[in-house]
Amino acid sequence: MRFVFTYSLAASAACASALVVPPRTDGQVSIENSKKHDNYDLEPSAKLAFSGITTFAQLPTVKCLTESGPVDDILILGFPFDTATSYRTGTRFGPNAVRQGSRAASLAGHYNYRQSINPYKQNISVVDCGDLPISPFDNGLAFAQMEDWYKRLLWREVKSPGKGAKSAKTGRVHPQIVALGGDHSISLPILRALNTVYGKVSAIHIDAHIDTWSPKVFAGANAGSKQAEYADGTPYYWAGMEGLLSTKSVHAGIRSSLDSAKDMELDEEVGFTTIPASDMLKRDGVWGVIDKIRSIVPHDEPVYVSLDVDSLDPAYGPGTAGPASGGWTTREIIQIIIDGLEGLHIVGVDVVEVLPALDQAEITGIAAAEFTIELVTRLVRNRLGL
Repeated sequence: MRFVFTYSLAASAACASALVVPPRTDGQVSIENSKKHDNYDLEPSAKLAFSGITTFAQLPTVKCLTESGPVDDILILGFPFDTATSYRTGTRFGPNAVRQGSRAASLAGHYNYRQSINPYKQNISVVDCGDLPISPFDNGLAFAQMEDWYKRLLWREVKSPGKGAKSAKTGRVHPQIVALGGDHSISLPILRALNTVYGKVSAIHIDAHIDTWSPKVFAGANAGSKQAEYADGTPYYWAGMEGLLSTKSVHAGIRSSLDSAKDMELDEEVGFTTIPASDMLKRDGVWGVIDKIRSIVPHDEPVYVSLDVDSLDPAYGPGTAGPASGGWTTREIIQIIIDGLEGLHIVGVDVVEVLPALDQAEITGIAAAEFTIELVTRLVRNRLGL
């Protein structure tokens, strides 16, 4: 026992001597010496992609609905609504995921090398309006909220009334709203609001699914509520039936089956031409798809662009409410945005169906943010005539 105790004391002394800090010489600098911090610029002025409050692309945030006076020219507006979904829920968190994804998409700054412009330095104001407080309990109320709030913003004066295409119906320039969803049913209240300013519009609907299904088939003929007929698979059916669309609209990226020739007739009745995801792309390439879209949609009439991220193949967009294999790549969709929408009179945009809970490493959120950045840049360039 005496030997063990003696050995323990010796070991403790050795450890203590090893931990003794040697005296500093004049050439050594202690991190404890605050005077030496004078060598650093400690002002919190750096704008890093992961710092600050998360807004889309680090844009200024504005309470657009409650503030008075002229509204900004292009508004990023979240629609956190997913209680009309037909498959996976959770896209109410999509707007936040797109904003988070925009951090990575803006890592090297905001100059858009694909379109050779910084969209935020063109004397066209772009702001993030945050998310709308849409009811998750009552879909009838939610649809009324979305339509009314969108309409309120749409009818406001803009800060740059001399830039952008005027409405033939009102004779003035209106704000362009980029809606972040949310499930795809949000397109219907948006189109209803747009109709009050522009009348009928053409739609470029990029999606894996047609979303013009008959509500009696899609939602079930025995639904106890009329509101059940308004789902994420029926917005463009109702838009057509309500006279909101022109006869020159296009589905692109479709790979859901139409149940019958009657469904095809219904699709044509509401004014859509369908471009399947793979057939034309495989035969004619992405430029064949772009040329087809531009041959259908008028260039000088109001156009609404709706982009569902399930148009991506699940390899490129796993975090979505309705994944479908055989879709497009991010590169192909970005090319369609840049060249397919050039010079069009775009009156509104939505990017929908991002489901962050089922995403992997933010793949879908970053892709959706990239799409949104390219869409905003395209809107700015079209306003400038570029």
